Amino acid sequence: MKSDFYVNYENTPFLETGKIKSEALSRRLNWRCEILLTRNQVDIKGKRVLDLASHDGMFSYACLKLGASQVTGVEGRENLVKSAIDNLAALGYAKERFTFIQDDVFDYLEGVKPQEFDTILCFGIFYHTIRQAELLREIQRIRPGHFILDTFVQRGMFVNPFFVHPSKLLKVIGRLRLRHLFHMPKTMGDAQKALSYEPVSPVSIARGSPCLVLKPESHVKEWSTTDPADLGAWPTQAFLELIFKSHGFSLKRLIWDKKDIRDWTSLQDYKSGYRASYTARPLD
Repeated sequence: MKSDFYVNYENTPFLETGKIKSEALSRRLNWRCEILLTRNQVDIKGKRVLDLASHDGMFSYACLKLGASQVTGVEGRENLVKSAIDNLAALGYAKERFTFIQDDVFDYLEGVKPQEFDTILCFGIFYHTIRQAELLREIQRIRPGHFILDTFVQRGMFVNPFFVHPSKLLKVIGRLRLRHLFHMPKTMGDAQKALSYEPVSPVSIARGSPCLVLKPESHVKEWSTTDPADLGAWPTQAFLELIFKSHGFSLKRLIWDKKDIRDWTSLQDYKSGYRASYTARPLD
């Protein structure tokens, strides 16, 4: 494991409140923080940060360590709000520098004033909902200078037989190799196994179609930020480019460099491209 992470989660309370006590979790958190935040410190230092679906405060803590002036976390689960407050207090941060609020993310965003926050983090909820357009409309209204997104993405090939010539349909179907399937963990106890999976798309493509793929989420409802309808929608990269541009943001994909990361244990979803990270900024 890289030894010089500026934010290192080893020996922090997040390994306890995350309920997965393992080296794999600390490695995953270290690298996520490195790629998403540390290498984008200009978006964090001196900024007022809003952390959507803030869980136990793991990334709010990183923002404070990287010099954020103030962090607000919004989380729907009461026990995680309490854990976040306790964790940051235990790590020595004054209560004036952070606020954690138990609320529905969408309800909270409706009350946020334009430019109330400089940077908004969205490191989980984007694929646990079917309301992506609504979320981006609120972000557009609030108009932060920086938006950082980390999400699962759909990389499969989507075939509409009505738009494929019959002579080519069998050839296209023959390319779909269903040898590998991706499964979300059914329980929190299975989550540690999920840290080392390597999902493989039937047919991987660079961008895909600009669409969302609905997936039932009820089997992980006890620990996820699932939409009330028990559906989540995974975006393709093309969908992300389209929806951010249509809401007035540029979108830049962050690089998970395979040469930089020697040990991909617990990071296979990033290595395979099933999880992707982006920064977005207003176009004008």
